[in-house]
Amino acid sequence: MDRSHQFRNSKRRPAEISVHGHLAELRKRVSLLEGQKDIFLLLSNDITLVREKHDLVNLFSARLKPRFKFSHTIVMLIDHKTKTYTPFLLDPKGTILLGHPEYESLTTMRFSLNEPVVGKIMDAERPLVYVLDDILHTPGLPSFVRVNYECGVKEMLIAPLKNKSELIGFSLVYAKETGLLNNEFQDLMHRIAPQLSNAVSNIMINEEVMQKQYVNSVLLDLSKELVSIRNWKDLLSCICAHLKKLIHFDSCLMTALDANGETYKVILNEDDTAAENYPQYHEIISRQYPVQDGIYDLSVTSGQPAVFNMLLTAEIDRPLWYQSKYLDGCFEMLFTSLPGDQGASRSLILFSKQQNKFDEYAKQIVSRLIGELGTVAENIAANEQILIKDWETSFLLDFGNEIATVRSQDDLAVIVKQSLKKLDALKGYAIRLINDDGKTLTTYIHDNGVSAKDDPLMLEVTTARLPLNDGIQDRVLLSSVPVILDIDEEIAKGHPPRYVGFWKSIGLRKIVGAPLHKASKTWGILWLGMDEIHAPLVHGICSLISIAIANIKANEHVMLYKQKLEHEKEHLHEQLNSVYNFSEIVGEHDRMREVYRLISRVAGSPSSVMILGETGTGKELIARAIHHSSPRKTKIMIKVNCAAMPPNLIESELFGHEKGAFTGAFERRIGKFELANQSTLFLDEIGELPVDLQVKLLRVIQEREFERIGGKNTIKVDVRIITATNRNLEMEVAEGRFRSDLYYRLNVFPIRIPSLRDRKEDVVPLARFFIDRYSKQTGISVKGMTPEVAEKLTAYEWPGNVRELEHLIERSVLLANSNVLKEVHLPAEQQESPELFRDQLTTMEEKTRQHIITTLKRCSGKIGGEGGAAEILDIPATTLHTKMKKLQIAKKDYL
Repeated sequence: MDRSHQFRNSKRRPAEISVHGHLAELRKRVSLLEGQKDIFLLLSNDITLVREKHDLVNLFSARLKPRFKFSHTIVMLIDHKTKTYTPFLLDPKGTILLGHPEYESLTTMRFSLNEPVVGKIMDAERPLVYVLDDILHTPGLPSFVRVNYECGVKEMLIAPLKNKSELIGFSLVYAKETGLLNNEFQDLMHRIAPQLSNAVSNIMINEEVMQKQYVNSVLLDLSKELVSIRNWKDLLSCICAHLKKLIHFDSCLMTALDANGETYKVILNEDDTAAENYPQYHEIISRQYPVQDGIYDLSVTSGQPAVFNMLLTAEIDRPLWYQSKYLDGCFEMLFTSLPGDQGASRSLILFSKQQNKFDEYAKQIVSRLIGELGTVAENIAANEQILIKDWETSFLLDFGNEIATVRSQDDLAVIVKQSLKKLDALKGYAIRLINDDGKTLTTYIHDNGVSAKDDPLMLEVTTARLPLNDGIQDRVLLSSVPVILDIDEEIAKGHPPRYVGFWKSIGLRKIVGAPLHKASKTWGILWLGMDEIHAPLVHGICSLISIAIANIKANEHVMLYKQKLEHEKEHLHEQLNSVYNFSEIVGEHDRMREVYRLISRVAGSPSSVMILGETGTGKELIARAIHHSSPRKTKIMIKVNCAAMPPNLIESELFGHEKGAFTGAFERRIGKFELANQSTLFLDEIGELPVDLQVKLLRVIQEREFERIGGKNTIKVDVRIITATNRNLEMEVAEGRFRSDLYYRLNVFPIRIPSLRDRKEDVVPLARFFIDRYSKQTGISVKGMTPEVAEKLTAYEWPGNVRELEHLIERSVLLANSNVLKEVHLPAEQQESPELFRDQLTTMEEKTRQHIITTLKRCSGKIGGEGGAAEILDIPATTLHTKMKKLQIAKKDYL
């Protein structure tokens, strides 16, 4: 430009300069408006196409950031019901807050509309701009303002967003410098606010539609899978797999009301990771919980899905499943009752480890499933009942097959143990049977694994005679159905039977008592340690056990009769093979006639008889004569030789024993007293009975009852006692070897048998009788004896009495060379005179004494057992002891 031009311009008038500047400003504003119009048109066109969140944020940033240089933007949505607002659209790529520790929590936080600053937008018509330095210390300032300031933001714009005149939210724009959010930007935001509002509304509608489609898709998949589900585990797994796609929760479980309506059980989802944290997992699912537990009853009354803050129940005595969830970190619970044929007998419970997660949306989702889940639960329950019934039928069939093989108490104990352990809920069992007295029960079989074997309370309960009418056992026996007893309640009543305390000590809460019946016979009670029962199953078990017990009792009676018949057969053979019988008593001496008279006087009475006499005089024959002349003659007389058995076996021989009563007792044995019921018991050599058994014998004679060794039942008997001895019992009583009270009980009617030397007139008739008998038995024809033989026999003193005569005649018949006995082999030194005989008797005793001492020395002093002196001498050890005492053999003589 030349100088003249410059001069001309410099010489312009002021009015010209003013007009020029105004035009420039006008052109500038027109240009700005045109630019805003262009941006507005571009944004308007683009916004109409937006359907998703990220599209709107990206579009907003792409169109406006290059021109206005702001940092980031966000859209908030208002919830008028709660008077809060929360982030809806974020600008994650452009935001400078990503590294801040509070960023994540801000994205989901709800802020109050009552806060200052932001709250002013409720009445604003245009965007509001704040410089953060000016408002930073304003009370109640939202935390996101402070976080933005800490990240370098200096200025903030808030623009209201309305839909049909209703404020639905607002957009926030942040700048790191002041002045960037100027009037031009404010005008632009004001102009595009309706388009932004429409876009946000469209996005919300689109998201709602898509969410509904997603929810419907998930629920449809869930419905398809529910059709094929047949058990609780699969149901819970299916619910977790699908429902977690729609609402947040960490674990779930189900409850099912028991048939009694008073308790419920819990079904846990084994797929939950939380289940691994339950140390009491199996206890949780096996327990029966009372419905009035402060949690279940509180929840079930809601009717609709209800949310419970688990932190508010700390003071309640909470059920175990609830405690486990709480300890696992769950703080919120959504409870839903499921409809069914029997009402709301089942429920679904969701748990969350975060608070405020179960909102109305979660309730709505769960509500949509209630009907379908209720139907599936009913189907599972029905299927479960079918499976249970099939299992019970199979169990009873198997149990019945096993029971059919039972023949003894031990057999039944093994089968009951093996079979009942299949009942998972069973914690113990016992069978008690009514005793013969009809007033008490005794444990027949019990589960010895519920307590230590040496537990004194268990030993007492299992061995004691328990009264039938104790308020519990009679209640069970009179019931036609199983009775469930609550142990704590029975104890609370006061003075419970001892066995109730035992049940408590082994951890039982409830126990089932069921009567054991068969036809019109009541055997006893079956006790089952269970909290819950299925009555038909228990009834079936009781029926089979009752059959088994009836079979065992019948088998025992058969065995008793069989054993009794064998003993009777044995005694019959003994009688048939016996040398003597009543018709064969030979003797016409006056002393024998006195014996006959005494037999006839005492035979018809039940009085005890004691037969006295030397060895070999025929005491057993007299006992049989008394028996066969008595009203008891139709029964076999039972004989026991008290000197023929070791002391430790005499008790078992007399009273019998139960199987397992002592080592070697492999089966039950019936004692002689029981066999002699309604008959006669002949106790030979009664003087040899040990003192301890004398006491027991006295008790039986006095009370007419006894118990087998190892037995619990009292056996009543009606037995006549006949005893025999060659000892002087009065002397034995005086020396303390025989109880005086027993002696007087037995010696009611004594009969003394004379020795053969005291009735010499009977020697020849007896000899002829034995000649005839052994002639027939041996087939050797001997018709009699010579006078010389008769004279020799009469002159002999017969220390062995009739038995010695019998054996002498038997030997003589075998050695006879003609049909007449011409010679008998009497001991030569005893044929001269009675005086000589008495001298020689002393010599024989001395020889016997010396022989016993010599034998004892050879055996190193051992008397009984294998290799003992008794075995070598071929006599019982008790007899050897007696002889040693009689011959005054002391240890110093052989050791």
